[in-house]
Amino acid sequence: MFKNILVATDDSQIIKNAMEYTANCFPDADYHIISVINTSTPSIPITDIIMEDLQEASKRAIRDGIKILKKMGVDDCIKVIREGTPSKEIVKYSEAKNIDLIVMGTQSKSGTQIYEIGETCLHVLEHSTIPVLLFDYIVDIKKPKKLLHPTSGTEYSLKAGRLAIKLAEYFDGDVVILSTRGGSETMLNFKKLHDFSEEHNIPYHLRSCAVKPHEEIVKESKKHDLIIASLGRPGLKYKLRKLHPPFAIGTLEREIIVETRNPILIVED
Repeated sequence: MFKNILVATDDSQIIKNAMEYTANCFPDADYHIISVINTSTPSIPITDIIMEDLQEASKRAIRDGIKILKKMGVDDCIKVIREGTPSKEIVKYSEAKNIDLIVMGTQSKSGTQIYEIGETCLHVLEHSTIPVLLFDYIVDIKKPKKLLHPTSGTEYSLKAGRLAIKLAEYFDGDVVILSTRGGSETMLNFKKLHDFSEEHNIPYHLRSCAVKPHEEIVKESKKHDLIIASLGRPGLKYKLRKLHPPFAIGTLEREIIVETRNPILIVED
């Protein structure tokens, strides 16, 4: 499945849990652990003493990550410490090293105790073409058997749909495809997914959202282990995402990322 995995660590419990989960799912992959010292917009000048503390924190995060991966049976991994803007360094490294999966957390906690998608996570989603496995909560360490693929059914989303079917085959599970819109183009693309699922001998389960897509997706996600979602969607904004990266993530995608407690795999077209 995934062979070259990059884990972006901040030494939080969520990321430590994410490492265990990912290594349990993909034990044969080559792992890279990256810790980025944020020197982009410091609130105070970074003195030598502060830099030494930040470097030691990064080294500790890497050491902790290595211990977790070894516990999960991963004997060796590549250790990476960078300085700069975290999201840019993550994207740059993943492209240079042919990474095929990025693992990271989503949370940014505001002063009002409301969780939102963090700036680093947003930038990676906006600029990376590599699938990103996101964690917002501590999850059970198990191989996902019940997969959910919410989709608009556009041509942009076919890559995510095919990946969901491949993952269902890999985990010996099944996948529910949850449609958020109709139309002849959508049905044609669902026919392509149906044919693809038959090729891989995976049962094809297609359902439609009745009223409010985001509420139905979040509700349905509670019955599943893993969500595979595409950023691809209809409309002019998505077509212009290369010119204006914030257009890459729509409102529905943001709501799903923030509200679901499941690991969620985000795939660009």
